[in-house]
Amino acid sequence: MRLILMFGCLFAFFSGKAQIISGVNFDEIRENISDTSSSYYYPKLRERVLQKDTSLTHQEFYHLYYGTVFQKYYYPYGTSNAKKDFLVAYEKHDYEKALKKGDTALMQNPVDLEILLKMSISCLKLERNEEKRYYGKLYYSLLDVIYYSGDGKYAESAYVVISVDHEYHIAGDLGLRVTNQQLISDCDLLTFSKKDQARIKGRKKIKELYFNVRMPLMSLSNSFKDADLPDPDDGEE
Repeated sequence: MRLILMFGCLFAFFSGKAQIISGVNFDEIRENISDTSSSYYYPKLRERVLQKDTSLTHQEFYHLYYGTVFQKYYYPYGTSNAKKDFLVAYEKHDYEKALKKGDTALMQNPVDLEILLKMSISCLKLERNEEKRYYGKLYYSLLDVIYYSGDGKYAESAYVVISVDHEYHIAGDLGLRVTNQQLISDCDLLTFSKKDQARIKGRKKIKELYFNVRMPLMSLSNSFKDADLPDPDDGEE
C-alpha cells in the first residue's frame, strides 16, 4: 500500500511538468534524437559508440546519455543477462571473456557506466592501451555530461542522472564516501563523510549533493504511460 501511495504521489507531482529538469531539456533531446537528418539521431550515436568512434562531441554525448531514456531497453532498475555474463567474467578475472561480454552488453545499453569503467580496467589488465583509453574517454565524457547538468547544491540545480547507480560514480570520481541517501521528491540527497575528504586549499569540503532521479523513478511503473513522459523508442537501425 505504501508503494502504491508513493507512485500515486509521484504521478501527481510529475504529470503536470514539462520535461525540463535542472539543466536538461528532455523535450528538445527527444526531438533531436528522433530526427533522422540530425547528427544527434540516437541510432547513429549508438552505432558510433559501438564502432569505437573517438570523435564524439560533448553535445553528442549529452544526447546519447539523456536520449537513452527514450529507448525500449531503458530499465534502470534491472540488470540484463548480457551484463550479468559480463560481471561474472570480470569477477573471475577472465578479462578476455569480459571484453566480449561487455561489447554485447553495451549494444543493449551504451551508457552503462559500470560496464564502461570495468571494460577500461579489463583492457588495462590485458595491456590493450588504445582500447583502455577509448573506454576511459567514454566513461569520463559521460560523467562530464552529468556534471554539466547542474551543480548538485540544491534540488533545483541537481545533477541529472538516468540511473541511481550513476550517483555513486560521481561520488567516487569526487573522492567522496556516501554516509546517507534520502529521497526528497524527485531527488536523491546524498550525504558524505567530511573526515574522509582531503583538505584542498580554497575548496570547501562537500557535505551533500542532490541528484535528480525523476526519469529512473518514472520507469518503475507502466501505470504512468499516459503521463507526459518519454515513450520507448521502437525504431533502431
